[in-house]
Amino acid sequence: MCAFGPNPRDPTTFPLDRPPVSVTPEMWKTRRVIVVSNDRLNHRHGTGPGLCLVVPCSATPPATPGPWDVPFVARSYRAFTKDIWASCASIIRVSHHRLDRVIAGRGYRGEFLSAADMARIEAGMRAALEL
Repeated sequence: MCAFGPNPRDPTTFPLDRPPVSVTPEMWKTRRVIVVSNDRLNHRHGTGPGLCLVVPCSATPPATPGPWDVPFVARSYRAFTKDIWASCASIIRVSHHRLDRVIAGRGYRGEFLSAADMARIEAGMRAALEL
């Protein structure tokens, strides 16, 4: 899970999670994400939190699906409790402070996508970035 928005205790952060600063179709809520950055980027930096690249997911089907919209059926992973779409055209860099694990049953769960599903995410990102 990832909260797209400011740290309320830090007045220097730009408040991207509350309207009217964000506008449709920008995302401004807590949602599931897939971390796609490699280990060299996905680590702490100095004494502060680290940064990572994420692909946000949505339970709302895209109006016009493209090759950058990667579907996952409900329960394909424990964190996906309903059908979701990974929006590979919405890649964003976030602080580790914004990340949380998904509550599943009696505890938190961290999951890894299969190699085949990561290949689908990679294909979606390539399509979105025209690589």
